[in-house]
Amino acid sequence: MMLYKKPISIELIEDKLIVEGNENEHSERKFSDMVDVLMEAKAVHSEDDFIVYHMYRNIIFSDTIRYDITYMPSAMLGEEFAKTYGHFHPEAEKKLTYPEIYQILEGEATYLLQKRNRDESVDVVEVNAVKGDVVLIPPGYGHVTINRFEKGLVMANLVCNRFESDYSEYKKNQGAAYYYTKEGKVQNQNYVVREFKVSDPKEINREHGLLMDDLLEEFYKDNEKFKFLEKPSLLFG
Repeated sequence: MMLYKKPISIELIEDKLIVEGNENEHSERKFSDMVDVLMEAKAVHSEDDFIVYHMYRNIIFSDTIRYDITYMPSAMLGEEFAKTYGHFHPEAEKKLTYPEIYQILEGEATYLLQKRNRDESVDVVEVNAVKGDVVLIPPGYGHVTINRFEKGLVMANLVCNRFESDYSEYKKNQGAAYYYTKEGKVQNQNYVVREFKVSDPKEINREHGLLMDDLLEEFYKDNEKFKFLEKPSLLFG
């Protein structure tokens, strides 16, 4: 699958990402790695194990921002659709956590964003995205990506490289506030959901003054325009 011919060549061949003719190193998250965040928390035997998604890092990067790609084949995790583990970002400045920005390169995705409130409840936003859509994860939100479709999902992301993600809340609460199954979404009873809404990617981007077309091309031409990923206060100024 040829993802880009320019500004640089990027091709996905099975689970190998070829960048400018060279194979990009990558890491994997297996089904057995996901047990702590599944609706059906049960032991996984090695013969049942499989790779849920592949993560290709630092495809191109500046001093502080990196461009990554994730590939998630269509699969089921017990009763749930394939998903990422889920994580929060730490504080970057002025009580604002680091944001992140995604783009769908192939397939479709549901991004489940959730924000903690002072009373320990959460506000949840479901964002459904198709090929070409750019999705901002605003400061303050943890997020999970779900592939509810029969086609494999390929998505790119831009994020600051100066922090480590925090997976602890998702692990403690056995996943996100909702599980997505063939029968619909199921609320995780470890959370009190104060508000749930469905939002369009463009709506979130407009709220923060973002006008993005193609992340790779724009980052390649002018990485300075993505400084908000390091200094999130720029999103509100």
